[in-house]
Amino acid sequence: MLLNLNVIQAVCPNNYSILTSDKGLSIKGKVSEKNTPIPCRVRLFEKLSGRLIADIQTDKNGNYEFDHLTKTNFFIVAHHPQSQYNAVIQDNMVPK
Repeated sequence: MLLNLNVIQAVCPNNYSILTSDKGLSIKGKVSEKNTPIPCRVRLFEKLSGRLIADIQTDKNGNYEFDHLTKTNFFIVAHHPQSQYNAVIQDNMVPK
């Protein structure tokens, strides 16, 4: 049995107006459940268009950082690792 697998980039190639070649601005955070850090998948979206900009895994302490950003509004979605809860959304995030 053959599988047709398509690899999708974690960063959208059409994000040149949002991403910079140097470190640029960043958004940092920590994901926790009942004050306990949890590692999970975190996605960054451009607020205006809804485009996925980046998809990363936090470290074992729930920390994440999106960098190479310009001053644009974003929203972040954190997915529970065991899918026990709906995703958590942070809206109107602006990199510093």
